[in-house]
Amino acid sequence: MSNKRLDGKVAVITGATAGIGQAIARKFAAEGADLVLTGRRRDRAEALAAELREAGAYVELVIGDIRSDELLDELAQTVRSSYGRIDSLVLNAGVIAYAPAVEIRPQDFDEMMAVNVRAPWMCVRVLNDLLADGATIIALGSVSSFMVFPGESVYCMTKAAVIQLVRALAVEFADRKIRVNALCPGVIGEGGMSQVAIDASADPAVEIANATASTPLGRLGSLDEIAIGAVFLASDESSFMSGTNLVLDGGLMVPRI
Repeated sequence: MSNKRLDGKVAVITGATAGIGQAIARKFAAEGADLVLTGRRRDRAEALAAELREAGAYVELVIGDIRSDELLDELAQTVRSSYGRIDSLVLNAGVIAYAPAVEIRPQDFDEMMAVNVRAPWMCVRVLNDLLADGATIIALGSVSSFMVFPGESVYCMTKAAVIQLVRALAVEFADRKIRVNALCPGVIGEGGMSQVAIDASADPAVEIANATASTPLGRLGSLDEIAIGAVFLASDESSFMSGTNLVLDGGLMVPRI
């Protein structure tokens, strides 16, 4: 009998070709899951799939923009023909643009709303009939779901919306024993949105120092730590957890005077 926590489970992961999504794909594969991965970068997707297949995982790829209805239809068809069901749906794809609310470009506002809010909802809508009873849905929130950071007002708004989507879906899917939770990272020291923010700052070294000083544990998080949180939410270990948030932030959100 396998002691892998996701053995035999079918997982769909959006935004799986970089950062947190890629880390989750690797960790899910190591825990025995069969995967359907989406992303926009074909080169990255194919390299990741080759790596995971070499390690013994079953991997299907659907390449394209998560905002596209055609991509979602292809995703549903791939799952239906390859596996017939979804045991864990990880809604990870996200984008960010930096500017005060009154300066953000309308096209950047629209893109963040489309990728961070509409796309997760559409994924659930399109894939609904493929979700197995007792499945899990994991939506990537953030500490930005609860806090406001300079230049991130619209992004914070979209991540706050994710939390309410999770709460609503947890109620609506409860009769099918489908659990829905948000995974909310703090500042991650490699890849993902945190790296985008660090690289976009005037002085990345100062940005890292400030983030580290603001985190009570005195360091930034790792992609692996976030991926481990996703495995917990996808596994039976979190069987009585739904409609809530797993915050992995090193204490960043603890109120301090």
